[in-house]
Amino acid sequence: MNNMISLFDEFVMKAIVMTENILVEDFKDNNKLEFFTENRERLMGIMDQISQQIDWSSVNGDTRQELNRKIEYIKTLDVKLLTNLQTYQIELKNSIEQTFKQKEYIKGYNLNDVK
Repeated sequence: MNNMISLFDEFVMKAIVMTENILVEDFKDNNKLEFFTENRERLMGIMDQISQQIDWSSVNGDTRQELNRKIEYIKTLDVKLLTNLQTYQIELKNSIEQTFKQKEYIKGYNLNDVK
């Protein structure tokens, strides 16, 4: 059982490192963001499977508390990530709107009137 707890802790740390790394990345690189989300989803699925195999009532209280602290930290990182993604979404939306408006301005410009 101790091996499963160590394995779970290892995957929790991987999730922390992965999330911290994506927080410093530029979201304009869609490949990195897509790669992150796919791998993060797999990682969370594996963590869920491992946690279901652990008898949490037999786990040392300090170990449980440490794992809970790490999971809470992941939740904090997730809030930061969501905030950053929402900011990027707003910036992208504004950029698309600006491009559309510029296209409309150019459409309205009639070159036939120029002599």
